[in-house]
Amino acid sequence: MMVVLLGFAALAVDVGALYAEKAQLQNGADAAALAIATDCANGSCGDSSATGNQFANSNANDNASGASVTFPASSTVRVATNARDTAGQDSFSLYFARILGFDTTPVNAVAEAQWGAPSKASTLPWTVSECVFKKYLSPTQLASLNSTGNFTGDPIPTHLLLRYDENTPTVPGCAAQNGYQPGGFGWLVTDAGCSTEISLNATVNGQPGNHFPNAAGCNAALANIMSEPALIPLFNSATGNGSNAKYTLIGFAAFQVTGYKFSGSGAVVDPLAPSCNGNCRGLQGYFTRFVSLDEGMQPTGGTTNYGASVVYLTE
Repeated sequence: MMVVLLGFAALAVDVGALYAEKAQLQNGADAAALAIATDCANGSCGDSSATGNQFANSNANDNASGASVTFPASSTVRVATNARDTAGQDSFSLYFARILGFDTTPVNAVAEAQWGAPSKASTLPWTVSECVFKKYLSPTQLASLNSTGNFTGDPIPTHLLLRYDENTPTVPGCAAQNGYQPGGFGWLVTDAGCSTEISLNATVNGQPGNHFPNAAGCNAALANIMSEPALIPLFNSATGNGSNAKYTLIGFAAFQVTGYKFSGSGAVVDPLAPSCNGNCRGLQGYFTRFVSLDEGMQPTGGTTNYGASVVYLTE
């Protein structure tokens, strides 16, 4: 009778402990895969093995797990975690099941994450020429971008001024397109609030104005516009003028706003950027990197990566 009772205890206690251990290992694998993918998307995968073990251990109640990190494909990381007992063996120690002859059992979990340029995202209603972005890459980065669709390292953190109140290009080598100078930028129509849903390889309507859009929610967006880098769609062609303007969008860059001047919206001055005095209307800031775990950003393969990436679990 005691053996039977201990068998039921093994089912109740040991199986429950196994499920708990499995959940911890899965959390560790998921967290490690996302962390490593984020590092890679930021330009360097770093010590991926150390990162894998760190997140595997921190998600285990006993702070003891093993992690194996591999890169099975381009822009893909796979993390396999396993239970580890107090003796350092890759197994899970059982309790009541010992009476039935089972001292340990392996417990494992696997997670896979990918990173890449998004093909769809919700952004502020603005757009900048691809030519402007390329002007702030080093020759090595530009060559890598043109040959592989990805640039290495970070964009040169040059503080620049994107003006939209003049019809003359402000970035040498970037030709004007139907009055919309790539040295500045254009406003896009809003879908809801102060954002617009962007799908690449689509033509998007523009809107005129020397002020930040007046759509609902734009005042709140302006108040937080410098808090973190923001996605900004890049266009490679523009037609029409004013409310008839149309932009062909090809990718997403990340832009850190450090100053601005709009009609009726005040101004914040960035002394490191070219000044925006008199009738000038524009944004000050610099291109940077942006990595998001937002599920609303849709990833894609084959799209040129201009520094904005989305990280997501695939397994």
